[in-house]
Amino acid sequence: MAEALEDGVVDEPGHYLKRIRTEVERLTGMVDDLFELSRIQAGALSLSVSRVSVYDLVDDALAGAHPLARQRGVRLEGRQVAAEPVEVDSREITRVLGNLLVNAIRSTPEDGVVAVSARREVDEVVLSVTDGCGGIPEQDLSRVFETGWRGSTARTPRRDPGEGGDSGAGLGLAIVRGIVEAHAGRARVHNVTGGCCFEIALPAARG
Repeated sequence: MAEALEDGVVDEPGHYLKRIRTEVERLTGMVDDLFELSRIQAGALSLSVSRVSVYDLVDDALAGAHPLARQRGVRLEGRQVAAEPVEVDSREITRVLGNLLVNAIRSTPEDGVVAVSARREVDEVVLSVTDGCGGIPEQDLSRVFETGWRGSTARTPRRDPGEGGDSGAGLGLAIVRGIVEAHAGRARVHNVTGGCCFEIALPAARG
């Protein structure tokens, strides 16, 4: 496309420029994801931890995902989000929730619902993102957080123009697990009626 523009043989240069920009953004996202994953795998992820309510984390993540949900015709819901305190790197956990929401929105059909909730379980706070993807094959559930694994039907497909989230290289969920585990937490997934539920469990703040 760049060569065609240089040669002046393009009838609609604006269309070509838009496609080129989209691909550059996708590659930039992939490079950012690779750097993030390399830091995680090397144990070099630097966390700036502070006390924050999961209610605020969920609110920020929902606000960031709302434009994509509106574009896709998917309804976002915050269900029973407890204002429980956690001590986390807000930026990194917001990225985790953002990755999960983008995947959920893109896997849910139009007019479907993506719901976020948060609850206290003994000494943990569990945040969950439930979608309407129809479920993940049982044999695939144990592999969804593996680096580069996308399954027969990818949950993180190549993004459309203007979309954020995973770069399409199957890194988003591996980053989710890495960031959560760096906080001494756990990431897991299970099927529910009509879809699946991704959960991240974080240690509750003390005091």
